[in-house]
Amino acid sequence: MSPMPGRNPYRPGVGLTPLYLAGRDGQIRRFASTLRGAPDIPANVRITGLRGVGKTVLLGQFERVAAEEDWAAASIELEHRHDSPEALVAVISGVCDALRAKLSRAARVRRQMGRAVDQVSRVNVGINEIKVSIDPNATDEDAELTEVLYETVVATTSRGKLGVVLMLDEVQVLEDPASLSVLIAAVSSLQRSDVPVGLVICGLPSLDALLLRARTYSERMFRGEVLGRLDDEAARDALVRPLDETGVGIDAELIDHVVRDVEGYPYFIQLWGAELWDTADHADLQQLASGLLDIVQPEIVRRLDVDFYEPRVQILTPAEQDVLVLTGECPYPPIKVSDVVEHSDRSMGNVNVLLGRIVNAGVLYRVRRGEYEYTAPRFHEFLQRRRRKDRVDQMGNAGGGPTSRSGS
Repeated sequence: MSPMPGRNPYRPGVGLTPLYLAGRDGQIRRFASTLRGAPDIPANVRITGLRGVGKTVLLGQFERVAAEEDWAAASIELEHRHDSPEALVAVISGVCDALRAKLSRAARVRRQMGRAVDQVSRVNVGINEIKVSIDPNATDEDAELTEVLYETVVATTSRGKLGVVLMLDEVQVLEDPASLSVLIAAVSSLQRSDVPVGLVICGLPSLDALLLRARTYSERMFRGEVLGRLDDEAARDALVRPLDETGVGIDAELIDHVVRDVEGYPYFIQLWGAELWDTADHADLQQLASGLLDIVQPEIVRRLDVDFYEPRVQILTPAEQDVLVLTGECPYPPIKVSDVVEHSDRSMGNVNVLLGRIVNAGVLYRVRRGEYEYTAPRFHEFLQRRRRKDRVDQMGNAGGGPTSRSGS
């Protein structure tokens, strides 16, 4: 039997674009339309969803669309260290500087190659004469970021681009309302003056509440794109289409089983596919059959627990971990504060504080007052598995088995 051809066509990971992107045509089409309507209608988009639904992948597709529509894109993945007005302005200024330098280098290369193209007629004429009004109550950071973005738009339009779209990922880390406020104030002031600048922000479901805390009008600034599970047809395409050029087949029964197991989550589809492929490759099989699923299931669960779920527990303090683990014993969905208190010896006030910290860590998000959900799909199942494992380990240790301190 001949070995399986080529590389594994599935790509489980963080922000890795799959070989076939299923179920996101509508969002991509709407973004292209949004850019074509700017600056008359501001090109602002808010992408939210759980972890593993493909937010970062979609953001990458938006960057590709921006290039096709002759917009310059400046992309940043935000971190907690950017959560202050000063730090946010600094990181955006840095990426804008890099964008201007990149366009300047490209223009020099075109001139040297004798292929310079005059696209000035496609650009809004007179952008340098636009008067941008800045609120007299604006902070120094508001004014600085407004100036940085304006200068970047001037530089990019002079190079033949139609405008600049700023793309920010993991925006839920901006917990300080002043940070988001600076961003929104700068972009909105430019857009009110018809400066062709757009803003795409991407984050967990908690982003909606953070925007409202930052600026009360922010909900009217953005076209919302809530990414959820893929429907069954799109999930099938995401599983099957990467195999098109490989010569490897897949049984209809296996397709049905995987689609049912993954519940429409794009990351899960890539993980299930990758493990099935690797197992078939190891056995020199050229057909993915339903019998493989029982073989790969333990490794899939192990990878989910070790790579996807457990790191979200480990970033928490011991007290936060204790409360998070207790949520696994409560009915779900949603997590109700009253249920957590019932399973805990902590006060209602203390549980509320710890749940708030877990939200800030990006592990939970608040659905409504007193109710929460996990930011990662099927996290409740993981906590239950984790608790069963802990109980087995404790029983083994109590029975005289080796402990983690043995031999130390």
